[in-house]
Amino acid sequence: MAVEPEMIRNVCLIGHRGSGKTALGEAMLGLASGRKGAQGSILDHAEEEIEREMTLGMSVAHLEWKGRQVNVLDTPGDGGFIADAFIAQRAADCAILVVHAQDPIQVVTERVWRRGEKEGIPHIIVVNHLDRERTDFSAVVEQLRERFGMAVVPLNLPIGREGGLRGVYGLLSGTSFVDGQQTAEVPTGMEEAVEEAKVQVLETIAESDDTLLEKYLEGEELTTEEAFEGLRRGIADGVIIPVLATSVEKMIGVDRVLDVIAGSAPSPVDHSRWTNEDGEEVPCNPDVPFAAYVFKTYVDPFAGRLSVLRIVSGCCRSDEALTNPRTGSAERLGGISHLSGKERISVNEAVAGDIVAVAKLKDTHTFDTLCRPEAPMVLAPVTLPEPTTAFAVGAKTRGEEEKVFEAIRRVIDEDPSLKLERSEDTGEDILTGLAQMHVEFALERIARRYGVEVEARAPKVPFRETISGTAQAQGRYKKQTGGRGQFGDARIEISPLPRGAGFEFEDAIVGGAIPRQFIPAVEKGILEALGEGPIASYPVVDVKVRLYDGAFHSVDSSEMAFKVAGSMAFKNAVTQARPVLLEPYVKVEVLAPAELVGEIMGDLSGRRGRPMGIEQRGDRQLIQAEVPQIEMLTYARDLRSITGGRANFHVEFVHYEEVPPNLVEKVLVANETEVAEKV
Repeated sequence: MAVEPEMIRNVCLIGHRGSGKTALGEAMLGLASGRKGAQGSILDHAEEEIEREMTLGMSVAHLEWKGRQVNVLDTPGDGGFIADAFIAQRAADCAILVVHAQDPIQVVTERVWRRGEKEGIPHIIVVNHLDRERTDFSAVVEQLRERFGMAVVPLNLPIGREGGLRGVYGLLSGTSFVDGQQTAEVPTGMEEAVEEAKVQVLETIAESDDTLLEKYLEGEELTTEEAFEGLRRGIADGVIIPVLATSVEKMIGVDRVLDVIAGSAPSPVDHSRWTNEDGEEVPCNPDVPFAAYVFKTYVDPFAGRLSVLRIVSGCCRSDEALTNPRTGSAERLGGISHLSGKERISVNEAVAGDIVAVAKLKDTHTFDTLCRPEAPMVLAPVTLPEPTTAFAVGAKTRGEEEKVFEAIRRVIDEDPSLKLERSEDTGEDILTGLAQMHVEFALERIARRYGVEVEARAPKVPFRETISGTAQAQGRYKKQTGGRGQFGDARIEISPLPRGAGFEFEDAIVGGAIPRQFIPAVEKGILEALGEGPIASYPVVDVKVRLYDGAFHSVDSSEMAFKVAGSMAFKNAVTQARPVLLEPYVKVEVLAPAELVGEIMGDLSGRRGRPMGIEQRGDRQLIQAEVPQIEMLTYARDLRSITGGRANFHVEFVHYEEVPPNLVEKVLVANETEVAEKV
């Protein structure tokens, strides 16, 4: 029988790479299974993760602790894989932010915190690696309070420092936990620190509730039960952010983390953040129609697709008949299971608030909603970070195109922060991701899992050509090979149009110089000739063509002849009209800390960028500039290097401008190299 929603805890482990998120998760699983140490490689179970010793994707694990069912979502700490952390913050009910005691406020720490604020998810902070040299728990707490606000308060204190770390002291329980032993004594020499920290946490708890505050101000002492209940409500409301001291490596404080999750972290009922596409709240209630959100997909080349669902409302059993509102298709739940890394633990039913896995859904993908056919609902989607790195991709081996793109689609199904799009401008298939390593890892996974190799290169920049002057020219096509010949004669005038105007054709024929039925053929020939300009064979744009004269033959003229004549006339005219090369400009918006603005502006100027302004956005600055697209090919990597990953950026096309004369040769050389490589 399924557990009640109030007994479920869904937590996600977030934080910067190296803080010890996965190690904490493994340690919690080990304790819950009755072991004293970590369970092993349950969370980082993928072959690539084991090789690299880093988390590359979200893992899900289920455990039980003191009567609570806990679903743990472990997430990557590298910025290139941060999308899974953002998704986990939607699927979970509480975020466990793990920070490194030697360097607590790092790049990804700030990014996941900002996303957590947008999601409205409660936080608990775990300070790890307190057994390392040069660590000071009280100093870390002060840094966290400065960055994340006065709601941040310690819930326990470390006993000992650095290599002498022995345990933790619980401020509300008044208990010391050392070497598996509990004593109701304040450790010698910690009396003053304990009193100061206890006052701080009790004041914060009292301020979170009017009744408790009144009692506290009247000088009455809060009972232990009142303090813990106030803590639980304060965490759920986001007005208390407790900080816990740990050394996962020494297994110090890990059981305290589990106790806080089980006793004080919000249940799915305490803090519902789910809304449908109309913005209406969806309550966590097992007695209403079923709705579940697919937030993660695992694709195995042999076992098929495994979908991970957060059940938002209602309840379900195996073999349940459901519908997918996006596709309109019917889906049937096969076996329902809890996950423990790659292992599945079968369950008969699941209730609102739980996280379960379902195998082999036929037409359901990540971010889809599953619901009852009689009560359709679409849950609001997760907003992912924008891709910053792009590669043009194709099959390395001729004949494997279908296999390659099917493999790419499967990897994207697992990781929706990857995107595959066809560029109409260049005819390339473009694979984009959050960082170069993100895309490279996806390509490596494709080769390893599906046995096909993907060719990846920098995408082409869609240059254009146009004219800067006016010219007239004739296109005369005459061919006689015995029997009926071919004849067409077209005279045109071309002139430049404003940037972005495209192409305009004017029929100015009078007196029947060209019969009416052949004029569309002339235009068609000109349109085909627009495809390759005289400078570097890029398309020609922003040109007006006026067809003003010509000649025909009553027997030999045909549509084909006039199509060729139109093409010849345009090619002759464009070379005389001072052709120029155009390059695309993009609008770049960079969001960064104020102290980095100077370096970023200098870098953009070095890319021929034009500053467009700076705006204040919260505690950061939004830098705007227009930059030639060709100068942005390595920007994601370079910005990360300049800022240490502390800045985000967005790019969108704005317009075309003429390439400076001194750079035209550089573009032509690059084009010739590309053509040579293709041959």
